[in-house]
Amino acid sequence: MTEENKHLESFAKEPLRDRDFTAAEVRVEAQRCLQCKVPLCRRGCPIGNDIPKFIHALAAGDPVQAATYVYQHSDLPAICGRVCPREKQCEGSCVWNHRGRPIAIGKLERFIADQAFSGRYIPRHVSTGQAGKVAVIGSGPAGLSVARNLAMRDYAVTVWEAKDCPGGMLMYGIPTFRLHKDVVLREVKLLEEMGVQFRYGVKIGQQQSPEFFWKEGFAAVFVGIGTAEEWNLGVKNEHCTGVIGATAFLEDVQKVQYGKAEVSSLPVRNGDRVVVIGAGNVAIDAARTAVRLGAVVTIVYRRAEKNMKCLPSEYEEAKEDGVQFQFYSAPCAVVGTDHVQGLQYEKQKILEDATMVPTGEFGIIEADKIIAAIGNKPEEAVITQLQVKTQGDGYITVQKKPYGMTNYAGVFAAGDIVHKPATVVLAMREGRKVAAGIDAYVRSLQKER
Repeated sequence: MTEENKHLESFAKEPLRDRDFTAAEVRVEAQRCLQCKVPLCRRGCPIGNDIPKFIHALAAGDPVQAATYVYQHSDLPAICGRVCPREKQCEGSCVWNHRGRPIAIGKLERFIADQAFSGRYIPRHVSTGQAGKVAVIGSGPAGLSVARNLAMRDYAVTVWEAKDCPGGMLMYGIPTFRLHKDVVLREVKLLEEMGVQFRYGVKIGQQQSPEFFWKEGFAAVFVGIGTAEEWNLGVKNEHCTGVIGATAFLEDVQKVQYGKAEVSSLPVRNGDRVVVIGAGNVAIDAARTAVRLGAVVTIVYRRAEKNMKCLPSEYEEAKEDGVQFQFYSAPCAVVGTDHVQGLQYEKQKILEDATMVPTGEFGIIEADKIIAAIGNKPEEAVITQLQVKTQGDGYITVQKKPYGMTNYAGVFAAGDIVHKPATVVLAMREGRKVAAGIDAYVRSLQKER
């Protein structure tokens, strides 16, 4: 086995650092909850999950009742319990947080969901399909949420996915060491058991137009295609060979882990010197992934440590993994002719009024690869084909009644393509609300007939 294969095999099998609780540990942790009269944890949750109730059920040794509470508000608790920025949400709001040890709400939530899957007591309903046909474009968190909620309302739902497997950014955008893909696939299997159909390898807006769905008898269409196009760096010589996008890099790694590509196809190799530009969670994911492939990684950020957009826990874990950080360094140019040789940056400084200004001092970090992790945007060509109204930056405009509908009657949208790249839980929340909007719209059409 080559060194590259050894690195990848280890990476694919790496267990979550945040170890799951045992049943005994769950009960002990749940009993720490103070059951506050005003539950700040619930206020901190974007979906208003009934956290005290499901924790109380766990403390009483009743995971079935706990699952009932969780699934009243969440469609993807096994996923949210693993990837939610809980230190900024529920756990960050917990009254125990001021002592540095909030209730481990995320671990409790995913324990509930995992037990519900293994015991097959997740609230579900096999759709009769009698309410009407709805097409869901995209199988990310928003699309999965819409599909589940419509199936529960007896709609015949078909999900159309451009890639050859489901999950969207859950599958290709989040590294395996943070979210194992089996967790995503079992969510899809549950939807299939509820009657939802999946169609892969079809990119709506290119291979199919919206008119196709009306001809096929669909009453409504949901668009949840996310933001697949990456922003350019905007520096000199940025198109030099060896500059790669973080999203594309993470997707390439996942393809190798799925056995759909060879290790040799990866742009980052064992021993590479890699510079990652950006300080969000995607930048951290890309950096930690590159480390696991044997690279020496430095994250370059133009502002201070305190200004980083990533979660504090992600930052600390990246440092533990060996990722190096260089702050107050604004990228200026890619160094190299035929291939990347380094990154030129200009040092920054902070004035007394907190204004950041360039110093006129330049430096170069030697590198074999540069990963750009500065954000994603909508695919303009696809949006144009969908014939829906957008904001000036390409994000789809929707209305509040019926919730989530675009200017194109019967076409709805939610997720990153509407509210810009954010969190899984926010996309899921909007998916639930749009499903209710679709239901109201279709029923109003039926009344008019």
